[in-house]
Amino acid sequence: MNWNKRWLVLTIIVFIGITILSLLPPKSGVEIQSNDKINHFIAYATLAFCGLSSYSGSKIVRLLLFCVGYGLFMEWMQGFVPGREQSWYDALANALGVAIGWTIFRLLSRKKHGA
Repeated sequence: MNWNKRWLVLTIIVFIGITILSLLPPKSGVEIQSNDKINHFIAYATLAFCGLSSYSGSKIVRLLLFCVGYGLFMEWMQGFVPGREQSWYDALANALGVAIGWTIFRLLSRKKHGA
């Protein structure tokens, strides 16, 4: 297992940011405008891309499954936050974001390695 430390730090920052933003009550004063599904999509695409960029091992499927599972867990946890609710559409946006993050990582990896 070989971890790129800069990408790992960025992955941890994104992970913590998603956790905080997912569990803050809606009236917390930290409001991110625009389409909620797009925010979920971008956040999880970023998490997956950074996570994949930090890890050069052969078991990337585990990392991708972790990202999808984390997205499902965060949606479940939002059901316990006053003013928030669980949403299957948000969970789907999270999973699609992970898939796009993986796709972008693969495309950039091919260019980097000349394939």
